[in-house]
Amino acid sequence: MHPAYHYRYRRYRPRTGLGPVKYVILILALLILISNCLVVLSPGLSGAGHGLLNILLSWSDRDPRGIMRVAVPVLAWSGSREDVPQAVGPGVLATPLARMFRPDPQRPLHILAYQMPFLAEAVGDEPVAPVMSPEMVSEIEPLPDEEAVVNAPSLSEESLVAIYNTHTGETYALTDGMERLTGKRGGVVKVAEALEEELEKKYGVRVARSDTINDANYNSSYTKSQETLQKLLEDNPAVQVVLDIHRDAGKPRKDSLVTVDGQQVAPVLIVVGSDARSPFPAWRQNYTFAKELAAEIDKESPGLCLGVRILEGRYNQFLHPRAVLLEVGSVSNSTEEAVLAARMLAGPVAEMVKRNLDSE
Repeated sequence: MHPAYHYRYRRYRPRTGLGPVKYVILILALLILISNCLVVLSPGLSGAGHGLLNILLSWSDRDPRGIMRVAVPVLAWSGSREDVPQAVGPGVLATPLARMFRPDPQRPLHILAYQMPFLAEAVGDEPVAPVMSPEMVSEIEPLPDEEAVVNAPSLSEESLVAIYNTHTGETYALTDGMERLTGKRGGVVKVAEALEEELEKKYGVRVARSDTINDANYNSSYTKSQETLQKLLEDNPAVQVVLDIHRDAGKPRKDSLVTVDGQQVAPVLIVVGSDARSPFPAWRQNYTFAKELAAEIDKESPGLCLGVRILEGRYNQFLHPRAVLLEVGSVSNSTEEAVLAARMLAGPVAEMVKRNLDSE
């Protein structure tokens, strides 16, 4: 007798060939889901993360490298900022991913990057600068320059020096091509301005300066400048020294230069008025001050000062016992040479101010 055989019959199900397709569809659906999430999160991404998102979501069928970035997103992550690498090894691909699993506890940014993978790409080996709005930037005050704070002299509360120009239009022919600018401010005004700047910024001596044009009518220049000086003194009663800045007339070029500290500059002549023409009983006080100023100039800048000259006019010096007239260079100088001389004058003038204040 033959043994009995039992058979089970299964219903035949023909193969449809959709096995691999369903996985492709699943992957595409997953990528679409991730892309949608990235679009929602993109406003908060850092610069590098946002750049990666643009690479993954924007491509052209005419750009083979763009297609590679979309087909293999890790290439977009691991490649350089400007191009896709020609050869990508396993180490290059794994580096950005491995960085997420080994944060550096000594670097707070890496701990944040561990929690936010897109930040990991931005961090790399460089620190991430904090993102600040323009309003936040405007509220941050720059740190003071410590050296400047230490070396900067404190400016006197009151003006201690008065500076003006009786012959406002006098200028320097090497610079302006003429001797005088009628009704305008010539080079002597720039010299006065340079002296003021040096006194205030380098020596802390506040200056009261007027650039009023006093010589529109040349014959009445001193009448007009007397009003200018009176106004300066009324507004600034603490003034210790008064300087009227001029330049000398037609001296030859060779007599219009002196060498001080290796530089060729315009020489300085101090002029004092007297009582030869009009009453001026106290003129010798001005003369004494002029000699002391000349000695101080010789001490600090030997060769700069040509001395003190006494002339017959009063030159408004009767208004203050330490008022003098300074001729800085001549018509044959340049404005630059006269400005250099004025800056050298600042030290001696500041010393005379200090000396007089100490004697009070």
